[in-house]
Amino acid sequence: MKKSQKPHREPQGSSRKKRKKESISGFSTLNQVAGVSKPRQHHSSIPVEEPKVIREPLPECAYCSEPIESIAESFMIEDGRYVHFDCMISHIREMEHVPDDKIVSYVGSGNFAIIEKTEDGKFTILKTIPVENSDRVKSMKAFVEGCKV
Repeated sequence: MKKSQKPHREPQGSSRKKRKKESISGFSTLNQVAGVSKPRQHHSSIPVEEPKVIREPLPECAYCSEPIESIAESFMIEDGRYVHFDCMISHIREMEHVPDDKIVSYVGSGNFAIIEKTEDGKFTILKTIPVENSDRVKSMKAFVEGCKV
């Protein structure tokens, strides 16, 4: 070391230890800063049942004879058979002789409708076609409940 160089010293009154104590360090979450206790695992004496899984019944579509892979996306028609959503729209379009400028759409509660779009962009329901009633919906729900394993 040269005579002109002095060894590096910390200024009086400050030390590294004090600096560390003044700043908050070592906290990884806001809960630790706020003093919230760590969550503890809860052990219940009530037995937990495994949730039931729906085993898809794969019924055949009444209109296209293909299997229905998702029973929730189908409709039950009057004779107790099931129909794909897309097959139902095609069937209504064919049976009602719906022109290409009109739309067949599901409007809820088991009903479809023939809809016309006006020049100003508004939609008008021309005819409502009921497909499912509450009795069919109940029997379909009972059928699905019976398919749960």
